[in-house]
Amino acid sequence: MNTFDEREKAFEAKFKQDEDVKFKLKAKRNKLLGKWAGETLQKENLEEYIKEVRESNLVKPGDEDIIEKIMKDFSSNNKEITREELLQKFTECEKKAREELIEQNS
Repeated sequence: MNTFDEREKAFEAKFKQDEDVKFKLKAKRNKLLGKWAGETLQKENLEEYIKEVRESNLVKPGDEDIIEKIMKDFSSNNKEITREELLQKFTECEKKAREELIEQNS
């Protein structure tokens, strides 16, 4: 095996590892977001609601589907939240998820 092949395999392994970390980060962020929203909305079955939120993110690429779901849920429960407040919560949950992943891997 030559140096080029070794280098290519190393790049592929790094890419796979980076994608795995991104997936775990997003999944953990969505779980935290679902938990927060479920608690705020006082959902009786919190675990089921968290699952709904996580699954809603599979509808289309990006985060728009999960944003729409939470905004709709807040609206139908007569709770007010702006898109900006929700996006801020996304950021908070992602930061916490990143910290938890770092702790897990330490």
